[in-house]
Amino acid sequence: MSFGDFLKVSRDWIRAEGIHGAKYSLNQVWMSVLRSLSPLFEQGTNVYEREWDLLIILDGCRVDALDSVAHEHSFLNDQGTHRSTASTSGEWMRTTFIDEYLDEIENTIYVTANHHSSEVEELPFLAFEDVYNYGWDDDVGTIPADVVTDVAIQAGREHADSCDRLIVHYMQPHFPSIPDPIGHGGKFDNVWKGLMIGRKTPEEVWESYVSNLHYVLMHVDTLLHNVDADTAVVSADHGNAKGEWGVYDHPLGVPIDCVKTVPWYTTTASDERTRVPSVDRTTTDHDVTERLAALGYR
Repeated sequence: MSFGDFLKVSRDWIRAEGIHGAKYSLNQVWMSVLRSLSPLFEQGTNVYEREWDLLIILDGCRVDALDSVAHEHSFLNDQGTHRSTASTSGEWMRTTFIDEYLDEIENTIYVTANHHSSEVEELPFLAFEDVYNYGWDDDVGTIPADVVTDVAIQAGREHADSCDRLIVHYMQPHFPSIPDPIGHGGKFDNVWKGLMIGRKTPEEVWESYVSNLHYVLMHVDTLLHNVDADTAVVSADHGNAKGEWGVYDHPLGVPIDCVKTVPWYTTTASDERTRVPSVDRTTTDHDVTERLAALGYR
């Protein structure tokens, strides 16, 4: 965006939202400063450099959030962290699935509910499941975790003898929160940015976010009992900021720890056949703008 474009957009924000628009505009200037400082921070490690057979990605999961609930989920007992290569999902895909790891990619099943999935659909995965394309639920404004779990179970069993790596990318705890929806509102219809301008209290946002994390972890538990993996890891593509360094959400290229440092819990998985997956891959026409708005990206 040119400086002239920025001024025009800022004017529109201020006209629409008054002081809130001005605050958001100034925050974007600060994000540009932080991006310029990125070389001073630890850059991150590609997940293919680490050991795992099953990699479970919880979209936008903060380290402190997962640590705070780990005692309630028995499979979260081997705590660790990982420095992500990205601060957004699209960036994570672009920096993870690169030519250097082509052999690994060819032996990877990627099951993803993330809307950036189209960026990597042409890569030579052993199998690629674009759950975003057929698993969307209009009632909750996202892809429910049970749909992702069933697709992953089915894919894992189908390729059990040929797959070296399985990545399962859930949308939760990324907002919207399914068990505790707190909604958006106004020009800045992203929950984290709403926190920045005072539309929601920190307590309201955190409670909704952690409820969404508990929700997805119940489905992760189901997955771990229905696929085989000697080394299963629960991690994230990036974290989220709730005001640290003046950052909210997870802006592109922002290098701060709460966004770039993610959980890395190691466990195991064993297919005990406790679930029979049911998968409907029927695709329907959809309004991209409406979906992005539901996810807080409009």
